[in-house]
Amino acid sequence: KFLEKQNKTLLIIALMTLLGSLLVAFLLARQLVRPIQRLRHSTSELADGNYAIRIAELGRDELGQLSTDFNQLAERLQQTEQARRQWIQDIAHELRTPLSILRGEIEAIQDGINQADEYTIHSLHQETLHLQRLVEDLYTLSLSDSGALSYHKTEIDLITSLTASLYQFEHSFQEHGLILKNLIPAKTSALIQADEQRLQQLFHNLLKNSLRYTDTPGSLHIEFKKEGHFAEIIFADTAPSVPDSALPHLFERLFRVESSRNRLTGGAGIGLSICHNIVEAHGGSIQASHSALGGLQITVKLPLKILNKKIN
Repeated sequence: KFLEKQNKTLLIIALMTLLGSLLVAFLLARQLVRPIQRLRHSTSELADGNYAIRIAELGRDELGQLSTDFNQLAERLQQTEQARRQWIQDIAHELRTPLSILRGEIEAIQDGINQADEYTIHSLHQETLHLQRLVEDLYTLSLSDSGALSYHKTEIDLITSLTASLYQFEHSFQEHGLILKNLIPAKTSALIQADEQRLQQLFHNLLKNSLRYTDTPGSLHIEFKKEGHFAEIIFADTAPSVPDSALPHLFERLFRVESSRNRLTGGAGIGLSICHNIVEAHGGSIQASHSALGGLQITVKLPLKILNKKIN
């Protein structure tokens, strides 16, 4: 009887231990599964396009780190979606303006308000050219963003390429009452590995930027120096400058300091974005700062070609 009683007691203890273990396991599993279910639900919401969703921190373990990573991902996707919508809105605005002008002038000719004379034809032609340049810039920027913009790099002299661009813009600067000062010493050279066509595009965009924004009378100074293994070109113009808050955003697509500024003088805000992508594709950097002349300073750094020294 004693043994039977002992066996029953042990059996009861074993059953209670088993039930207790199952209960603890159930509670632990529930505690673990609940945050995973929340994370799964939030992931499903994110996949459906709800980028505003966030989840509370799930602890300080791996799940907590996972929840933090999830929130960062959702934040980045939300910013990307907002940028995409703004991008489409800005493109629509930029395309609508010249199209509206073209439509208005054509309808005025049809209604007999305006005559199809040389002045009107010239105005229509200018709007068509503006629209063509805008579409080409957008196409170039899209290729650059996707990494599909082709680069055929060869050994070129950076100063020779820059000087050629400056020569092409001398007359335009004179027409606008601006002075283009080339402060690079004679016989200066800097060999780099670059796509000369893209490099010309870079210089042209920077020169056009100063041409649009610099007040008359004014000037643009071009300087050059070598910093270690990099060639540094400085474009510094006179007033006006830009607010401090705008400097970090100048190379963003379609960014303009004044959104209401006349598009004929302000441009579409694409040129500097293309410049940024071209410089990065050449392993360099581009920065904006305030110029000592009272305007804007753009500094372009490009890696110099390292010459192999022969060992005797």
